[in-house]
Amino acid sequence: MAPQSEKSQLKRTRGSLPESDLDAKKPRRSERTSPEPNDKTPVSNKHQLPSPVTRESDSDEVYKEPTATPPEGRPSQVNHREKDDTSQALNNISSPPQDTQAFSQCPQETKDALSDEVEDEVKEGVWGYLFPLDTKYGKVVVMKKRAACPLPDTVNAAKESAGKEQKGKSTLQKEEEAYERTKIKGIASGGYLIGRHPECDIVVDDPIVSNRHCLIFSENKGGDNVAIVEDLSSNGTFVNEANVGRNKRRELQEQDEIAVIDKARFIFRYPKTRQSSAFLNQYTLLEKLGKGHFAEVFLCIEKSTGQRYAVKIFTKTAGMDERSKQEGLQQEIAVLMGVSHPNVLCLKDTFNERNAVYLVLELAPEGELFNFIVMKQKLSEDETRKLFKQLFQGIKYLHDRNIVHRDIKPENILMVDRDLHVKLADFGLAKIIGEESFTTTLCGTPSYVAPEILAEGRNRKYTKAVDIWSLGVVLYICLCGFPPFSDELYSKDFPFTLSQQIKSGRFDYPSPYWDSVGDPALDLIDSMLVVDPERRYTVDQCLNHPWMTQNQPGVNDSTDGLVGGIQGLDVHRRGVTRERTLLSSMNSVQVATRPPVGDSKKPVHIYAKNTKKMAPKEVDPHGQRNVSEFVEMGGKGDQPLFGADGESIYSKDDISGGKTKGGGK
Repeated sequence: MAPQSEKSQLKRTRGSLPESDLDAKKPRRSERTSPEPNDKTPVSNKHQLPSPVTRESDSDEVYKEPTATPPEGRPSQVNHREKDDTSQALNNISSPPQDTQAFSQCPQETKDALSDEVEDEVKEGVWGYLFPLDTKYGKVVVMKKRAACPLPDTVNAAKESAGKEQKGKSTLQKEEEAYERTKIKGIASGGYLIGRHPECDIVVDDPIVSNRHCLIFSENKGGDNVAIVEDLSSNGTFVNEANVGRNKRRELQEQDEIAVIDKARFIFRYPKTRQSSAFLNQYTLLEKLGKGHFAEVFLCIEKSTGQRYAVKIFTKTAGMDERSKQEGLQQEIAVLMGVSHPNVLCLKDTFNERNAVYLVLELAPEGELFNFIVMKQKLSEDETRKLFKQLFQGIKYLHDRNIVHRDIKPENILMVDRDLHVKLADFGLAKIIGEESFTTTLCGTPSYVAPEILAEGRNRKYTKAVDIWSLGVVLYICLCGFPPFSDELYSKDFPFTLSQQIKSGRFDYPSPYWDSVGDPALDLIDSMLVVDPERRYTVDQCLNHPWMTQNQPGVNDSTDGLVGGIQGLDVHRRGVTRERTLLSSMNSVQVATRPPVGDSKKPVHIYAKNTKKMAPKEVDPHGQRNVSEFVEMGGKGDQPLFGADGESIYSKDDISGGKTKGGGK
């Protein structure tokens, strides 16, 4: 319909253009659907960035691009490939097959699979195919469900290939680096990685491509198996030329095009037999193992194999917290799908269903390290050293991949067995940091957070060093049984709150709790609990510390090594006599051992914490006294516990025995 020539009857709004400038106004909706006059700025209805969901061609709505157009003067990171929009609309797909080379490499549709490498998609667990547009990346990548859960002693097994030529590195550091080299030819993670690092499934060797640029993995969603792409890069992963965004995900559609900047392009295809089923169809749910802020953890058994797993269930609820809970959950899935290390908990499968999300995780039968500390009160130096060898190696693996855990504490360290094999868990707050290598979110558990996290919003900027601080707090707790920073320390003589103690790094090693712990352990803690993150130890320095390696310091080591460190110890920190409350005094742990289930003969320990109220301190003599008693005593206060009348709490035999012994000297 042609635009009306008459003047509009609507009143002109205040501040509108004068009559002479009417041509510069934005066209009305009726005018946008008609041919444009030559004197007006043309409005293009051509879809330059196709959406994964095909839009109807006769829609009268203005098309909205899925991502913001780069500012003028800045070239696009992805060169646009011309597509036939008419063909695209007719075929109802995001990327037409006739403009790519990938489909010339595909087998005929009459076959049972899209690749000659696959005989049975269901039996082999195929959930997707990735067809490169450049043959230098191969013909096709067949993506299958794969187990990426290494055994506890896998790092130790790699030490034979560690080599002796690496000077200045401890055996522990060499072991971890040797293990990481095994990932180059092995399974790097449960998902499929694309990037510059040699361990990636598809290596794009270009300096502007990130080491681990993007991750593609599958999850069960509403009875269907869907593929997810997670952008791990800082310079762009594109789906149909729309930027996914760092640390964000996107569900892939059939024949979507994935671009790694403009250096590599791939077409994604789903298998012909795309099947899935609900969680309860594949697993049997058993006892509850634990409960967190947003999720509950249960024991479960895979029906087809009899294998035991832990399942973390996030119940979906409407409300303000739902979005943040979903973001944390998606972040945890992305981190766990992109890593594989014997000291990091392994994610087997995910189910995104109508009322809940299920994360099927590797089982740690002995539960949390927290329970172990409470039951033992504290750990020996040898036990703690074995524990921290694994924790440092696990954190080194994560930090080398620019992953910060951000919530390390004894509750998030799980024990596989009584031999102190442990795994880092609960990656809900983990973050994959970018090239700037810092993040600004306020998160963590108060007693374990680093000082820089407690800074004001504008000044809050922190790095991987926050994990070293948290590990330092855990190391302190393991060796003495109580935390270095606590509100119980607040007094007239020590007027510092928990936050002030952390920000200023105020802690000590009170007697008698630390009397039996050697100076090298204290030196390592001092090097980890440094307020300035620039001066705080890195994970490599922790692995090379003499307390970890148990190497005696050399003569030439007095400048930067242990000798210099011990000489620099604050004398007032050790030997201060102060009463502290052990975690075991404030918490109760009851253990119920479940009989063996599934294919394993080992029992699963289920812990019940704090079922009865624990008194934090011994009650003072007057704590339970009645007020009337003090009135009757005439305001004289508490009577002496033992009068000077010759009476004693000891028996006559004890007294006589003591006199006899004393007389014989």
